[in-house]
Amino acid sequence: MDLLHEVLFRSADQHADRVAIYGNSEVVSFGQLASRVQHLAGALESLGLERGDRVSLLAQNRTDYLTYHYATTLLGVILHVMNTRHVVPEWSWAINHAASSALIVDEPHAAAAAALRSECPSLRFVAGIGPVPGADFSTDALVGAGKRVLRAPSLASDHPVLLIYTSGTTGLPKGCLQSHQGSTTIDELTADAMGATETDVYMAVMPYFHQAGMIRSRAVMLRGGSNVVPEGLGMDAIADLMAERKVSITMLVSAQQTLTLLDKAVKQGRDYSALRLLISGGGMGAKVMPLLKLLCDTLHCDFMGIWGQTECTGPVTVVKGDVAFSNPYTCGKPMNGIALQIWGADGAPLASGETGEIMVRSRMTARYHDDPVANAALYTGEWLHTGDLGKLDADGYLYFVDRKKDLIKTGGENVYPQEVEAVLNQHPSVAEVTVIGLPDPNWGQAVTAVVVPKPDGRVSLQEVRAFCQGKIAGYKIPKAIELVDKIPKNETGKVIKRELRDRFAKHR
Repeated sequence: MDLLHEVLFRSADQHADRVAIYGNSEVVSFGQLASRVQHLAGALESLGLERGDRVSLLAQNRTDYLTYHYATTLLGVILHVMNTRHVVPEWSWAINHAASSALIVDEPHAAAAAALRSECPSLRFVAGIGPVPGADFSTDALVGAGKRVLRAPSLASDHPVLLIYTSGTTGLPKGCLQSHQGSTTIDELTADAMGATETDVYMAVMPYFHQAGMIRSRAVMLRGGSNVVPEGLGMDAIADLMAERKVSITMLVSAQQTLTLLDKAVKQGRDYSALRLLISGGGMGAKVMPLLKLLCDTLHCDFMGIWGQTECTGPVTVVKGDVAFSNPYTCGKPMNGIALQIWGADGAPLASGETGEIMVRSRMTARYHDDPVANAALYTGEWLHTGDLGKLDADGYLYFVDRKKDLIKTGGENVYPQEVEAVLNQHPSVAEVTVIGLPDPNWGQAVTAVVVPKPDGRVSLQEVRAFCQGKIAGYKIPKAIELVDKIPKNETGKVIKRELRDRFAKHR
């Protein structure tokens, strides 16, 4: 089994002069990327980083995001990738839970780095990608001073390479550890599913801190293809860059991204003839899939939908083309080497058509950092509990039904209602609140607060959104509010959220 950095170095040996990454203002060949990775690894080693240490990375997509990814894997250091949409209290909690030894930031996060340095005692230094005021080192300086590291310390295939915090069932995030074996295996499967070749150019629209981010970039480079990594660009500029760089594969997850690309092609006449494959979520439903079909028909490209989880190291199922469009609710079939079952409450597999928990068995499954209780609950034997409800049809196609817990999916991000409720319960006019996700054509689900106001209290959406600013990430802030006299509960005092979802979904 190859280690993750060994895959990059093999691609560099085979495609040394081919372009690995197009940045906003730089072009990096495979040979240059491999050399930069090796010198950065040497510099990090000289700063005292050792096998098993954690390093937190807070940055937008950029060339050196991938440089740090491979440099840390070479050293056996675990890279903790952080959501740029969070705020300082959320970042500091994750860094402290990870006990990270170093923080890597880009210029837009310089102010946050100063705050995090004071709140996170485990941090020994801060390094900047680009000119970052207050950083102890710049990445360019580290690369220039670093002694080239050619071989990693002794590493097993199950050694972690990435730490990604994901919403959990306790209301606090869980740190998911992904291994060399899981990462290299899912990259191979993804490259096969995409039909990736050395002529492909992938546009990295998805943020690298996200589960869906780095996999396709790595998979394309595995086959000698190139990445376009936009640094701090909005979707309008990204769409222009896609035409200029003749992008052949990309991934879009929101209706707004799709509409922007469609507008560029139809109204502005931009040339996307190089685009051959559009990737998005599988089973997006009857409102979203027709829009994706329109885009694919307009651009004459193929479609691939995926469904997966961070705990599964990425995609689990794939659905393509006509099957996806004619059956918009299916997530597809499992990729090679992945087994799916639907289990009932008694832990027994269910027959096709029956709804139960989606269970996954593969070589890519992960574990949680410093959370033995969660790890014990994550598996039954070799089977991973996804916490999602679904069903399989007679042909083996998966249909996602609901979340076993109350996790909300909005714009590709996970929101745990309890975290939002904890903030809203501090509002002076809120007597009681519960948070639910309601169907939304643009976001998948809209975070919705159901509020019982205090007597004579006044609660508006504008007030609630302003109150939440700076306390939780923007995507967690409610997009809608419903005022009620009473929140329905069962005999044990638990909120009956399904009743609220059914009630308010009818009005949307």
